[in-house]
Amino acid sequence: MGYFHQWADFPLREIGYLQGRPDSAKLMVRIMSSSRMMATQINAKKGAFVPLHHHEAEQIMFVIKGQMLAMIGKDSSQVLGPGGIWVVPANTPHGVEYVEDTEAVEVVSPIRLDNFVGYTIPHTFFDP
Repeated sequence: MGYFHQWADFPLREIGYLQGRPDSAKLMVRIMSSSRMMATQINAKKGAFVPLHHHEAEQIMFVIKGQMLAMIGKDSSQVLGPGGIWVVPANTPHGVEYVEDTEAVEVVSPIRLDNFVGYTIPHTFFDP
């Protein structure tokens, strides 16, 4: 059986694992999930930043509006604008800096439980 939703059905909120970091409120998301996939609507203000991190989920990000600096590891980066697609394999260090106000959609599999309040796997995030 399938389901139908509207993005407005899901609350716009900060990402739990970024709370308390500088400018964390510049990155707001709406998250919806099935049992195997998760989709996130991203609304980022210029200057929003997610440090290098890694996780089990593979992800694909589609830039709708604005620009972001997508980083894979410490040595590879690219500015992506509208129509840009960023594919990050599982367990690959990556981060992002939003260089303009940006709207994007991210799809990940398996779901990232760390995006839900109160659940974080510390060893997967922000390793030095």
